[in-house]
Amino acid sequence: METVVNQTTEVPKTSKRHFDTMDESIAKMKQAFGNASLPEIFVVMVTVGYNAEKIDKLNADLMQLETLYQAQIKEYGDEDAEQQKFTIKRAEVNKTFVQHRGLSRILFKDSAPARVALQLDVEIPKAYPAWIQLISNFYAQLSVNPVLQMQASAISLTLPVVSAQKQAIADLQALKGSLLKETGEAQAATDARDAAFDALFEQYTDYIKYAKVLLPDNQLLEALGVTVK
Repeated sequence: METVVNQTTEVPKTSKRHFDTMDESIAKMKQAFGNASLPEIFVVMVTVGYNAEKIDKLNADLMQLETLYQAQIKEYGDEDAEQQKFTIKRAEVNKTFVQHRGLSRILFKDSAPARVALQLDVEIPKAYPAWIQLISNFYAQLSVNPVLQMQASAISLTLPVVSAQKQAIADLQALKGSLLKETGEAQAATDARDAAFDALFEQYTDYIKYAKVLLPDNQLLEALGVTVK
């Protein structure tokens, strides 16, 4: 007879830190390190190495973390602003391109060479690299091919119109470069903030662990942000 064994699946406990936002974690560290110099707490915690110099260092590191945090927020704000400008500009360029391409597909419906040169039968890609290549080729062909220029003038796709769109494409590519720069700076700011946070939060965790041992069931723990039942 087969024995069925009921297995109990233990759900690993998630640390409280997992539920804390960056702001909440910083607030907890600020409370703990800010009150670490209170005489009643200091006289106990100094026995495990938390002297005035170490507490000052913790508070200085916390100030540096807050500075890095604000810098990270600013960098992501700058990236978001640049992303919006890029998105709007790309939509404008694409709207004009779709119109020009639609007219050209009608005009050159019987001209295989023109359809090949302008890539009129190629599906417009969504990915930026392939999209910008397709759109750039379209206007480049119209600007260097006299025959295409003359024929396209029938649908008001004149050389000045083509030149204006090429300038718009150049502006878009400049925005793309600026966006990539902002993205890199935002990521670097995040990495710096996270490294500082991880290092300091580990020290904060150790401090609280020592405090819980040295100040058991003591109301002084509440001054450090620890809830005493």
